[in-house]
Amino acid sequence: MINQENLKKDLIELSPKEFFIKHIVKSHNWYFVDYLHTPSDEVLDKLDRFYEIVSSQLQISFHSLQMVGSAKTGYSLSPDKLLHPFHEETPESKSSDIDIAIVSEKWYRLLWDELRNIKRNQYVRPYQRITSSIFRGFINEKDILELDPIREKWFSNISPINIKLQDKLQIVHPITYRIYRSWEDLEEYQIGGISLAKQRMEERNV
Repeated sequence: MINQENLKKDLIELSPKEFFIKHIVKSHNWYFVDYLHTPSDEVLDKLDRFYEIVSSQLQISFHSLQMVGSAKTGYSLSPDKLLHPFHEETPESKSSDIDIAIVSEKWYRLLWDELRNIKRNQYVRPYQRITSSIFRGFINEKDILELDPIREKWFSNISPINIKLQDKLQIVHPITYRIYRSWEDLEEYQIGGISLAKQRMEERNV
């Protein structure tokens, strides 16, 4: 079972890549096991159904998806919220999100082309931030949602997914997506974040 002390120990003792493989890539999923209390003999089937719903709607490979973030591990690895538990909405803070990585060069290039077309015709406020992330091989959903023309197209694909996940798998938390050009880009981004978290944890333990 994943707990805060285990994650803290592994952050300190494992290399960032070892931590990435153990806690992000491998199949144990905190949200399905510990939050939804899915019986152990049904977890893999539920995860498969989750990925089937998303991949079918986006018309990508079943294996082009990865849950990341606090829904995967139970605790945030963001340096600013290090090891804060996945939580419900409160008067002081919004609910934790379920973060999904979409690894698809097709979607990455489609969205990048859309963004360039928009830039030709109008001022794009977050353009520098967007191009910075594109240089690193990913596109944030939050950037897509700031642009009217592309937001509508994105919602038309994502809304049916979110409805099905709620109806069929009882997933009620907000879902956010990040689109990666390749698995190498996903790994590089995740390992970079884990490295920062590891550094922050080591500084605390000095």
